[in-house]
Parts: sequence; C-alpha cells; structure tokens
Amino acid sequence: MLASEVLDKGFHNISIRFSDKWARIVCDDYLFDFLNNNKGNSALELAGYILTKYSEIAGCPLDIKKDSLAIEILFHVYMDLLSTMFLMSKAAIPKELYKKLEAKFKEIKRHMDVIDCGELSVDDNRHIWDSLEKYRKYIYKLCTSAKKIRAKK
Repeated sequence: MLASEVLDKGFHNISIRFSDKWARIVCDDYLFDFLNNNKGNSALELAGYILTKYSEIAGCPLDIKKDSLAIEILFHVYMDLLSTMFLMSKAAIPKELYKKLEAKFKEIKRHMDVIDCGELSVDDNRHIWDSLEKYRKYIYKLCTSAKKIRAKK
C-alpha cells in the first residue's frame, strides 16, 4: 500500500505517478515517442514495467492484468493523437463539420492528458479494458501494422 504518490521517470523518461491502487501515465512526447519508435508491442513493455515498479514501490502487486493495462494505454494515446490531429486540421475540414466536432474533440483531449489506470475497485473504466483483453491479439496486430505503415512513409 502506498501512503503517498511517487513520481517515476525511470522508463524512457515517461512520467508515471504511482499511488495506492493507481498508476497515472502522462501523455506527452516521451510516451508518444516510445510507443511509436520502438519495435514490437511497446505498450505491453510499458505495462510490464509499470506492474513491476508498482510492486517494488508498494510492496504488493497492482491488481491489473498486463494486457488490460497495455490496451488502455494504446486506446488513450491514440485517441489523444486523433484528437490533436483533428484540432490541428481546421483548414482541411469543412467549417460546418469542424464546428460540430470541435467541442467533442476538445473534451476528449482534456481527458487524455493523463491515463488513469486503477484497479477495478477504484477505477470505473477498468471493466472496459478488461473486457477487451480477449481481443488483445487483434488490437496488438492492428497497432503493429499501423507502426509499420508509418515507418514506410
């Protein structure tokens, strides 16, 4: 159990704040660069680091499955990226469509600055990521394919 929050930047300079039953990952360039520029499933590697580090710091495991955590990271990071791309594309999107969606994407962006990864007992969204675990092979394959396409450009 953690009595106070602990900031860790020991994994590729990615900011992770650990507290009791939580790991909070800052969505910034360090996270984007790590996920986009490393071979293989870097989200799964980050999830493994988070679970190991939490156990070291707290003296007990974080009750989140590795795949559930990796899937949550991927969805949050790429929704943040999509939101940013939309908001930066004002000139390329029809004015009427942009006006309709701007508020929605700003709201999404506001919620994506930090990825709150908590245990089921404290995180209202944990069940979503847990339920997607059975599709992990497809989700990881999709993300790996997207990285390959990006690398070819």
